[in-house]
This record gives sequence, C-alpha cells and structure tokens, in this order.
Amino acid sequence: MPIINIRQFNIKSLRKQFSLHILFKRKYSFEIFFTILIILGIPLNLYKNRFYDNSWTVGEWLISYAGGFVRRGLPGELIHYISNQYLLSPILLVWLFSVFALLSLALLVLNFCKNLFDKSFLLSQLIILAPLSEDYFVRKDAFLVLSYGLSLLIMKALYQKRIKKLVSILAVNFISMIAIFSHESYGIWGLPSLFIIFSLFEKNDQKNIFQSFLYTTLFLMPSIFSFFLCWFFKGDINHALMIHQSWQSLGEITPSISALYEKEPTGAIAAIGWGTSQVFTSSLLSQFNLFIFWHPGMWFLTIHIAMRLFIGKKKDVNQKLKRTIVCSQLIAFIPMFLFVDIGRWIFMWLTSSALLFSFLFQTFGQRKLLNFSSTLRGEQILTKIIPGFYSSRIYNYILLFFGIPHCCWSLGRYLVSNPIGFGIKNIIFYTKFLFS
Repeated sequence: MPIINIRQFNIKSLRKQFSLHILFKRKYSFEIFFTILIILGIPLNLYKNRFYDNSWTVGEWLISYAGGFVRRGLPGELIHYISNQYLLSPILLVWLFSVFALLSLALLVLNFCKNLFDKSFLLSQLIILAPLSEDYFVRKDAFLVLSYGLSLLIMKALYQKRIKKLVSILAVNFISMIAIFSHESYGIWGLPSLFIIFSLFEKNDQKNIFQSFLYTTLFLMPSIFSFFLCWFFKGDINHALMIHQSWQSLGEITPSISALYEKEPTGAIAAIGWGTSQVFTSSLLSQFNLFIFWHPGMWFLTIHIAMRLFIGKKKDVNQKLKRTIVCSQLIAFIPMFLFVDIGRWIFMWLTSSALLFSFLFQTFGQRKLLNFSSTLRGEQILTKIIPGFYSSRIYNYILLFFGIPHCCWSLGRYLVSNPIGFGIKNIIFYTKFLFS
C-alpha cells in the first residue's frame, strides 16, 4: 500500500509540473506573439500613413504656428522648420517622431512596470500594441503618455533626493508644457495626478494642506498657464488655411495624392478650431451596430473588461492597489470619454495608470498604498463590481481575443483590433506587398 501511495504521489507531482510547464510556455508564447505583432505592425502603419492625405494621423503632427499660435502646433512648427531648412520630407519626420515615441514608451513601460504587471499584458493591445492594431500609431498618443512617464521618473528621482527640487520642477514643467502644446488633453488627464504627487511631497515636508496646495500650484503654474492658453486660443478656419498653405509651399518634398493641392485643408488641420459641439458624442446614445450592439453598452463592457485585465489574476497580491489606481485615474479621463476616439483614451488611461501605479509602488511602498486604499470608501463594492480573474487560462484567452476599436464601436473594428484579427491583417498586408 505505501508503494502505491508513493506512485500516486509521483504521478500527481508529474502532472502538476507538466501543467505548470505548459502554462509557462503559453505565457512565454503570448509575449513572443505580441512582440512579433509589434515589429510587423510598425512598417504596416507607416506604409498606410505615407501621404499628406492621411489627414487625421499625419495631419495631427502637421498642425503648426504658420497662422499664429494655435493649440497642438508645437510639433508641426518644429517639423516645418526642419523640412524647410534641410529639405527633408515632413512625412519622414512624422514617422521618426512616431517610431521614437512608441519605442521609447515601450522601453519605459517594460522597465518601469516590470515585476508588477505581466509582460504579456504590457505588450498587448491594451498598452504597447494598441496604437498599432488600431492605426493611431502615427498620432501623438504614445508621445503624450511617454511625456507623462518621464515626468514620473523625474519625480521619483526627486523623492529619492537624487536631484534638487528646483531642477525637478523645471524639468516636469518643461516636459508637461511640450506635451500640452502638442495636445491640450494632457492638461486634463496628466496634470491632476502630477499635482497630487507634488502635494504629497510637500506634505511630507511638514507643510499643512493649504500650504501644500499653494506651493504645488506655484510649482506647476507654467504648465497650468500653458493649458489655459491652448484651451482659449485653439485657432480657427483662417489659421487652418494658412497652415495648409504653408505645407503647399513645401509641395516638392511633401508626398500627397490630392489633398495637398486642394484649396482647403481636411482632417486634423481643419479641426483645430472645433469646439465641443463638433466632437461631442451625443448621438452615441442612439447608435447600434448590426441592430444588436448598442454603442454605449459595448463601450461600458469594453472599459469593464479592460479594467479587469489591468487588475490582473487572483494570485496578484497587488490587485487591490491596482483597482484603486486605475479607478482614480479613470476620474481624470471621464471628460475625454465624452468625445470621439474612446479607444485611444482607453489606451492612454490604462498606460498612464500602469506607470502611475508603478511609480507610487516604488516610491511609497506597498504598505503605505494599502493604508491609503483602505481609507477609501466603496472599496468593497468596487471589488465586487470589478474583480480580477480567477483563472490564468481565462485571462490569457480574453487577452488574446479582446479588441478595443479606436473609434465608433463596431463588430468589424472589434475583430480587426484584437491580436488574432490584427495578426491576420498583417498576413494579408505582407502577402500582398511581397507578391504584388
């Protein structure tokens, strides 16, 4: 009988080891799969966005100060100057900025968030793969989140007393102002958490709440002023026309099918003077896809699943803290969800939340964060509404088949935006490219 028990024990042990080995291989293969999609997705996106006619992607980078100060004009002004001085194609410069932003963000996220998130999650269509799978790689989104992450790195160095306070204040404002002058949305979702962190630092220096608030306001006043400057001086149709004409003057080095030669601009350049009435998604409430999928319901479901994927698996001891951070950062992004391109905001929300959680965890430690989280009301309710995943297998398969359309939820965009659909899209693209 003892021999039989030993044999049974050995069999069970072997089965357990084998199953763990399979699980490890599956996780490792997920990381490889997402990495391959990222590598293949970059040339695909660049090829799709190689003309001035790609007015919502390339065009976003080409907004400049040709007609005077307007929101989002700083990168375009720099690109126009370099193109004019050195006769370099502005499309090439847009490509370089986009590739640099995404690769730098990937390095930052993978290094800053290591050991706190699964690498497969960080590489997936919720974080690094997101701009590529939904064709907003050639936009400013990755650059904005990168700027936010760099600001957190500087504040971490300040907390660790590796740099002086004045240097950190100047550096954070410099980075934040560049981000705001690139896209004013940074002031809505990025500045609030930076403000709170500076306030916590000041409170640790034996200052009361009022003093902490006052000092932090003074520290970030250049960034706050820049945000309001962009908010009130957003430009108009005349600015848009002059920007368009400035690129027409560089027509010899600006690839275009027809849009460059039109009298009026289109896309992002034409939209610089738009207000909330042009982009507010009020019609979203009545939109259906295939008469079945109600758009608000599908977006709520998408956000809910995305949050659960962010929180992670049952074995993750930091689920409670991740839930607190992602819900807190969601508050800053709620105004953004009232406008179009909800999928893009989800990418920036989740990526900035991952960076913010990693910063707080590494700076203040797990114990302080748990004490803070336990003081918040509604934590138990949130745990029931937004639980983590109990099964690693279910988590991995949802990650594999989950898609986030960048705009205007539809079944077709969902199928293309998930890793399997994007993988098939890559196969079709490279097959046509090689054999055409």
